[in-house]
Amino acid sequence: MKTNITRMYTQNTGLLQELAIAEEILLFDSEDDSRNQILVPDNKAEIFIPLGGNVDFQCLGCVRSLSIRSGNGYFLMPRGRGANISLNERTKLLIIKINPIYAKKIASNFAEIANGVFQINISSVQLSSLIDLSVSRDKYEASSIIEELSNLSYDLYDHNLTILESMEYIKDSCGTISIKEIYSSLNISKSKLEQHFNKEVGLTPKEYCKIEKINCFIKSYLNDMDQSLTELTYRCGYYDQSHLIKDFKYFLDTSPKKYFCSYR
Repeated sequence: MKTNITRMYTQNTGLLQELAIAEEILLFDSEDDSRNQILVPDNKAEIFIPLGGNVDFQCLGCVRSLSIRSGNGYFLMPRGRGANISLNERTKLLIIKINPIYAKKIASNFAEIANGVFQINISSVQLSSLIDLSVSRDKYEASSIIEELSNLSYDLYDHNLTILESMEYIKDSCGTISIKEIYSSLNISKSKLEQHFNKEVGLTPKEYCKIEKINCFIKSYLNDMDQSLTELTYRCGYYDQSHLIKDFKYFLDTSPKKYFCSYR
């Protein structure tokens, strides 16, 4: 289907306003939530900051886990698969979702300690401000702090507009748009789109679409858990249930039925 979106930028005019670096601020608490959490795959990069204890992080399909230590900050590139996190007793975990257009630029300023994981230095003042922002959820104020701690010195209006537009196409279609539709609409070649997309975001356009689609499916079901999974399967762009189950097992290492039973 042809996607129609209203953009705040064009190839001719550029950005009309600054993009927020931080898109969402979340706070997990081992006292309020289960100590073991399953994170869905995510197109956004993330900053993890444990508060008061350590967190074990393990991408699904990986043998080794990473111990994320309290008092440190960690920057994670967009995740192509889900992950398990285990919070120690009396531990909180601050997660800041980062616009993927900034992923590679931010990562280039930090030392990589594991595949796609970078350690960042956060002052006590910056940490206190970010904790406060987990309540107010002011993404622009959070963006200013992240810009400061990651030493971003480039023009925040200077982005690859082709990649920004392709990301908007994918988001607007909930991941159901074909790669051919994207590069045809942008009047570029498939190879150029894939090359620049991976360079900016760290994922291929196809991976980005699949992750967006599975997230749209999960969010749609959780918004109305009485709806039919079969009907939702087709509505979210899957050919059949076997196609959905295959993607679910790849991304979350379980079936949709088991995942949603666990969620309840």
